[in-house]
Amino acid sequence: MLMCHPVELLGTSWVLLAGLLVPLQHPAEAAGPIERKSTAVGSSVLLPGPDNVTHIFSMQWEFLNGTHSCTILQYYRGSHNPTIHAPYTGRAIFHPSNGSLLLEDIQESDSGIYKVTVNVGNRESLKILLEVLKPVSRPQLWSSALVAQATGEVLCDVAEGKVDAITWKKDGQPLPPDRDFHLSDSLSILYLRPAKKSDCGSYSCNASNGISWQETSLNVTVAGLSPPLQDVLRIAVVAVVFAAVSGCGLIIPVCQSEKLRIRGELWRWLSAYTCGLVCIASILAATAGILWMREEGPSIAIILPEIALTYVIVVTFLVSATVTFWPTKLLQLKSKTAQHTMGYAAPGGVVSVVLTISFLIKNIHLRHEEGCTEFVDVTTLTVSTAAVSALPLLAIFLCYHTTQGWLKEHDSSWADKERSTEMAQLSSKDAVSTC
Repeated sequence: MLMCHPVELLGTSWVLLAGLLVPLQHPAEAAGPIERKSTAVGSSVLLPGPDNVTHIFSMQWEFLNGTHSCTILQYYRGSHNPTIHAPYTGRAIFHPSNGSLLLEDIQESDSGIYKVTVNVGNRESLKILLEVLKPVSRPQLWSSALVAQATGEVLCDVAEGKVDAITWKKDGQPLPPDRDFHLSDSLSILYLRPAKKSDCGSYSCNASNGISWQETSLNVTVAGLSPPLQDVLRIAVVAVVFAAVSGCGLIIPVCQSEKLRIRGELWRWLSAYTCGLVCIASILAATAGILWMREEGPSIAIILPEIALTYVIVVTFLVSATVTFWPTKLLQLKSKTAQHTMGYAAPGGVVSVVLTISFLIKNIHLRHEEGCTEFVDVTTLTVSTAAVSALPLLAIFLCYHTTQGWLKEHDSSWADKERSTEMAQLSSKDAVSTC
């Protein structure tokens, strides 16, 4: 049990008298220097005695605990063994030759001020501040989602051990202290305001105390595109693929000769599909523009195409619905303006989508260059979208060529049959004439 008392009573009268004078000398002693020592939990530490004392008649080691002192040991010249008090019995070793004290199996509770008093009457004393520390654990280093032009954080957290200092390095070079913020003794946050391409690199966090240090590194990358802008890119890619496929559906019939041009039911389905695909492409392009402005702010370069795309969406939807469900109404349409509007809506929509998406993709690429990550891979998305959207067109053209081949065979067989009939009739006439 720890023995704590204001003054330790000594066995002899002269020691008692000297002890009564101790309170009168505390102010003078308090002003004296204090040696500092640090050691790890579970280790042993040697506390030295005063080095300017040549003759030791008595010595006392104390552990100062606030306003009280806890006696560790007392030694008098002539005695064989010092008196060691609990709880230091068995783990305190005293060396009378120089007055040093060896403490074994040190714990965190042993942290504090140790005072040695030599020759009590003369008050030769020394104070040692002992700090018992646990080694710091390896720091945990992680970062928030880092996007160019946005505020980012790199965090360093030490789970165990008292931390005296946390320092940062980037690519092996120290960072200025004003760049980080210590939320607590064991947590430090490095702010990137705003994050930029030059912030990419290897960051290391070094945590240390009086007995140990640990360091952890993390490769930090700054993305040029935020997740919403990556979605804009994907939507834009789908839109431009739809526009390209619908453009093929509009151009191929025009390139055919008048005799081989698609007509009838197949033309109706081709027109409905291409106009519907232009409508969907315009909706996606308009959506991509809105999402872009939501992230980057309004822009006249996006607002004007949005108006044109809205017009294309309405017209192509009406054309596609009319061709699909009420094809006879197109034949009843007499207005030249309405015919031209419906005829040029799909080609104009393709052009509007391509121009809008080209502007968006260009700006998205510029934003990507502000970071250091790889560009979003849209190859699979492009190929799969093109394959799916082109299937109906391929089905229509395959059906058309199959029908055309069947008609040619039918016409040729009919012509052969007529030719056979004519030859038979001629043969009959010749036979009658001969008779």
